[in-house]
Amino acid sequence: MNILFIYADQMHRYAMRCMGTADILTPNLDRLAGQGVLFRNAYTNCPICTPFRINLFTGLYTSQTNTFSNESCIPSKCRTLANALEDGGIRTSYVGKWHIGGKGNVPVPEELRGGFTEFIGYQCYNGFHDNVCFYDEQGCEHRYDAHRTDVTTDIAIKRLRRLSGRHFALFVSYQAPHYPVQPAPEYDAMYAGSLIRRRPNFQEIDPYTRTFSPPSPWPPDACPDYQQYGDDLNEYLRLYYALVTQVDAGVGRLLTELDSLGRDKDTVVVFTSDHGDMQGSHGLKNKCLPHETSSGIPLVARVPGGGSGLVTDALVSGVDFFPTCLDWVGLAPEHGLPGHSFAPLTRGRDQFLPGPVFSEMPRWKMVRSGNIKLVTEGAEFKPTQLYDLGNDPYELNNRIGDPECSEQISLLREQIVTWQNMTAKSSVGKGD
Repeated sequence: MNILFIYADQMHRYAMRCMGTADILTPNLDRLAGQGVLFRNAYTNCPICTPFRINLFTGLYTSQTNTFSNESCIPSKCRTLANALEDGGIRTSYVGKWHIGGKGNVPVPEELRGGFTEFIGYQCYNGFHDNVCFYDEQGCEHRYDAHRTDVTTDIAIKRLRRLSGRHFALFVSYQAPHYPVQPAPEYDAMYAGSLIRRRPNFQEIDPYTRTFSPPSPWPPDACPDYQQYGDDLNEYLRLYYALVTQVDAGVGRLLTELDSLGRDKDTVVVFTSDHGDMQGSHGLKNKCLPHETSSGIPLVARVPGGGSGLVTDALVSGVDFFPTCLDWVGLAPEHGLPGHSFAPLTRGRDQFLPGPVFSEMPRWKMVRSGNIKLVTEGAEFKPTQLYDLGNDPYELNNRIGDPECSEQISLLREQIVTWQNMTAKSSVGKGD
């Protein structure tokens, strides 16, 4: 079995029509979900770009690697997913945004590539139209006069063809729909004049955020992106949805190529994202937060001969990808990893996955077990938010002060404390 692992950047879990968002167009992701398994409760373990990538490729929590900042590196002591796949005879290839160990439109040196044999990408660059550069295994620059999202798909198709005839694991990383929201004109036009419906927990905000790679013009009113959607959340959402649809089109092209190569029968296809985007939920924007629109991520998995048209509320998270990928390709599990394989579920078998799952930033820690979610803050793990997501999916009723919930709060807090003690004992040191 092979793996085609596709992931977006800053795409929250509700940004697919198959997740109930009627205003967005995602026909290829919806079709993929109909052919495989749609996970409605997948989480990032750390809702920010670099930490998620390190969770993915090490199978460890961010507390274990102490890599909470963007531009952190994979600790030298870590055996990576690419290492394990290569040792098992699987050819590894990576295309797109890397964002581990640096930023900018710059090559990624071999020592920062996490063990991938084939590699063409860049560190982190937020522009979609200008300076679209990718750097290959030798560090040679390839410059393109096209949208970064479409170029990512074009290169991934070429790499997929190059891998034909052997066992492979191809990881494709899109920069979209991360701000600045700059879809190609044809996708922008698809949403022209659209009034995007808001989620029930919505509050009006200014959605504009500066970028530093490249640096946005200052003051904000000098920035073309601010001129387009500053203080206009509907315009931001319209452009964001257009970028998601552009990613969706790329997924469709990759699936078509997989079919034409005859590899759809022996290749697992995965789609997910590193973290979400608040977009006015609770009056907040961006990521780094424990709320569902920030810490919740999309996840669809299609396994040849496996589950088809399944929708699951199983609780899974970023650290589960490492053991699951090994399971999909028939390799033995690695010792000492905290995650669990959810491959049996994707094969259509019964698998009970009620959690807990954990997410974190230095300031807060979150646990979800079943439908109940607790957030604590500070070194003392002070409980600050409690939600019953089964009855309150938009987190409108914080029950932290409800006397009836005191025992539940205590038990969940103890799970967080136990988890943090475990990560402290198994720490592999600072990676940046």
